[in-house]
Amino acid sequence: MKRVLFLCAWLVVVIAFSTCKKESDSEDPNVLSGSTDSVSVPLGTVGNEFSVASIVGSSSVPVVETMRITKNEGGMVTLRVVADLSAVPQLAPLNSIIPSSMKDTNGKLSTDLVFKVTSNGMQDQMNRDRALHTMVKYDAAVGDEYKLATSNGKTITRSVTAHSTTDDFSWGWLLIKTITVEQDSRMPGIRKIVYRFNHRFGLVFVEIVPETGASASAYFYPSKY
Repeated sequence: MKRVLFLCAWLVVVIAFSTCKKESDSEDPNVLSGSTDSVSVPLGTVGNEFSVASIVGSSSVPVVETMRITKNEGGMVTLRVVADLSAVPQLAPLNSIIPSSMKDTNGKLSTDLVFKVTSNGMQDQMNRDRALHTMVKYDAAVGDEYKLATSNGKTITRSVTAHSTTDDFSWGWLLIKTITVEQDSRMPGIRKIVYRFNHRFGLVFVEIVPETGASASAYFYPSKY
């Protein structure tokens, strides 16, 4: 009887250990677990609107007209975006490859973007296959990579290049900790895309770095924290 009880106890410990496995231990970088109850996360709160500060070089340029959360279905968050990318020459390469189905009659970007948002990180579907691709995991370490092989034989690589342990990133009137992720680019004229994330606020900053000329960047500020 004691032997049976010991075996049962051992089995419980093994199961508990396997279910508590760290997210970063997954062999697939595009497996993202965590709670999808994102009511307390700005990028998961339905009705939340974002003001966007767009900067080219050192100049402020109004680009985004609307950025609003319209839906959250089990962590699958729909973000409505209306933006005039043609107003910024540095974004011309990006604007030119956006399908007309994602633009309005005036040529402005007008579309719904879908993200997976959990307590452990974020993913998007902005690739040719609409596959979930990890943008960040909040337990990331510098050097982590999130790769996605697409159906055209190419691989998109996102690399963690910094993870601050102090509040060192200026975001509005706050200083916050961020995780920096860089994505390689195959868009003509664009060298790379740099993202910054915060475990509380999600995506807070994007920078598009061209092959030549000034970078274009944007800070995202939610109306509800």
